[in-house]
Amino acid sequence: MPREVNKTQTYQDKIVKLIPTEIVGAYMVLAGIIPAPYVKLWTLIISIVLLIFTPLYLWRVSGVANTAQLIVSTISFAVWVYSLGGPFAAWGLYQPFISSVILVLWTVAIPVIVYPQKQG
Repeated sequence: MPREVNKTQTYQDKIVKLIPTEIVGAYMVLAGIIPAPYVKLWTLIISIVLLIFTPLYLWRVSGVANTAQLIVSTISFAVWVYSLGGPFAAWGLYQPFISSVILVLWTVAIPVIVYPQKQG
């Protein structure tokens, strides 16, 4: 399935393409195997590495060329990490109700924000 957002897609299809599920999944697996004494440092490292990796992965592996889509998908990863707690919880910066509000609002807004790239 091509990852680029196009004009013929439904709202639900756009959401699926704008949330980098492979990267979120990688984060969840990696964060889940970190031993307790190392959680604070390693969740931060993993989050930063995957945040940087997100647009590269989408561009090179999934063929996404739409800059807005790359930016929104990268922000989507950060929103998901916050919603899961991750390094924010480890560093005392996590508020569950705030993460829920941000996650819902971001998920509802992103298909409206990203327009298909004009072919030309």
